[in-house]
Order: sequence, then structure tokens, then C-alpha cells
Amino acid sequence: MRTYVKNKPAWLQLIIFGAITFWIALIGSLLGFFLVAYINHINISKIFSISELDFSKPENASIAKGMLVVQFFALFLLPSLIFASFADPKPLQFAGLKKPDKMSYVLLGVLIILCSYLMVEWLGILNEQLVQALLGKKAQHWIEKGENDVGGTLQNILTMKNTGDLLKSIVLVGVLAAVGEELFFRGILQRIFIQLFKKPWIGIVFTAAIFSAIHGQFLGFIPRMILGIILGYLYWYSGSLLPAMLGHFVFNSFQVILLYNKMVNINQTSSSSDKLLPMMGIIATLIVIALLYYMRKHSITTYSRVYQPTYVDMKHELIE
Repeated sequence: MRTYVKNKPAWLQLIIFGAITFWIALIGSLLGFFLVAYINHINISKIFSISELDFSKPENASIAKGMLVVQFFALFLLPSLIFASFADPKPLQFAGLKKPDKMSYVLLGVLIILCSYLMVEWLGILNEQLVQALLGKKAQHWIEKGENDVGGTLQNILTMKNTGDLLKSIVLVGVLAAVGEELFFRGILQRIFIQLFKKPWIGIVFTAAIFSAIHGQFLGFIPRMILGIILGYLYWYSGSLLPAMLGHFVFNSFQVILLYNKMVNINQTSSSSDKLLPMMGIIATLIVIALLYYMRKHSITTYSRVYQPTYVDMKHELIE
């Protein structure tokens, strides 16, 4: 009888997942780089020599988009699905790709994410003020340079002149990010961390911190982490990854649409002088908390229901 990885200790699952991610990302990225070079009719050496600043140049927009697709497959999608196939005889269900316990959670998840937009904008300003208050000028300059590099790349990828460009951007930033990142972070990593810590809230928060850190944007670390926590609870309370995936898609696509209509700018945060934003942010936060509390009260998810009885000490059983 085959011994599935889910029957191993959580720390060993984490090591196995890390090893699978490393090798698949390495091999997949190399193959992807060759494919991107071939499609763009350039020498492979240019792919390896290109810098973060180069990705912001208009002539490299196609390369940057190709690298985003490579990242989706090599770093997020394939490692998650391969690990899930080793972990459980029903890999898609193991990774959370199943119907939610209540279909209403899908719409509720979208509502929570839409309400969280103003909260994220408000927290972004607080995050920026916190960096300015706690860090020195050199550290601030280093952070701002990194933000500008990433922002320049995103601006290049999301340059949209017509509806066709808008749809392509929604696929790149909405669909790929929602599917790939949710499978990797919530579907696999969060599941392992919850089992490792034996407490759902710790696993959700820990995963959200990693989710935010890997984006490499410190000025948005706090709001992105909070958004990761919300997505984590959407998965945990609903028993399905679909509400989190749809919520992630809606949030990213909403930002793309605002950008297309020139209602926001990638390299410009909301003005801290906007007196209405803090109030709207607080109201949005209270609504999000209330909706998540509603989901918690009606959720049938328990630790022992998600994990095999052999992994749980019954004194740890709780609803989170």
C-alpha cells in the first residue's frame, strides 16, 4: 500500500514541499527561459543578464510577461500539484479544489474582498508612515528603490491601450496570480503550517507573512499580509480554496480595471491627506471583521475534520 506524504509529520512535509518547489522551479524556469527567448527571438544569454530595471523598459514588456507565465507554472502551479499528488490519493481535494461547505461562501468571499479594498488602501498609508517613522534615511531609500523597480516592471506589464490589452492583463495578474498563489500558499503551505503549529490561526498568519514577504514590497507588507490572512480564513471557514481564489482574482482584476481607466497609479499610493480615507478604511475593516465572524459562526470546519485523527491531540480540537 502506498504511503502518502500527508501521513508524514508536518515538518517533513514542509521539507518535501520545499525540495519539490526548488527542483521544479529550477528546471521549469530554465525550460521557460529558453521558451521565452525563442518566442521573442532573442539569445538566451539576454534572459540571464536582464536586470530588474530592464524589465521596466517598454521593449522588454513581452519578456516580462513571459517570465510571469513561467513563474506561474514553475514556482506555483506545478510544485503544488506534484506535492498534492504525493500527499493524497485525491490531490485536487487535498489542495482545496472542491466545493465549499456552503455555496453562499463564494459570494460572501467576494463581498469580503471588495470591502477590504478601502481597508488595504488605508493600511498602505499606515504602513508607509510606519516605515518613515522607524527606519533611517538609507533604509528608506533602499526600500523606495525596490518599490520603484517592482512598480516599473508592473507598469510595463500592465500598459494597456485597448480592451484586448485589458483582458490579457486580467489573465496575467488576475487569473494566474489567483490560481497559482492560492494553490501554493493557502492550498499547500497553509495546510502544512496549520498542522505544524496545531492552531489554525497561527498557520494562517504565518503563511500570510510569507505570502507578503515574497512579493518584496515593504511599503505594502502590512496590507498584503492582512489580505493574506483574510484569504486564509476564507479557505479555512469555507472548506474550499475556491472562495479565496475568486476573491484574489476579484481584488487583482479590480485594481487592473482601475489602472486601465486611469483611476489609480501603480507608483502612487493614496494620499495621506485624504481625510475620508481613514474613516472609510476603519468602516471597511469593521465590515470585513463582521463578515468573517459570520463565516466563523456558521463554519463546520474543525482541525480534526481537516486532518486525520492520527495527527491530532483531541485537546487541540477547536473551531477557528
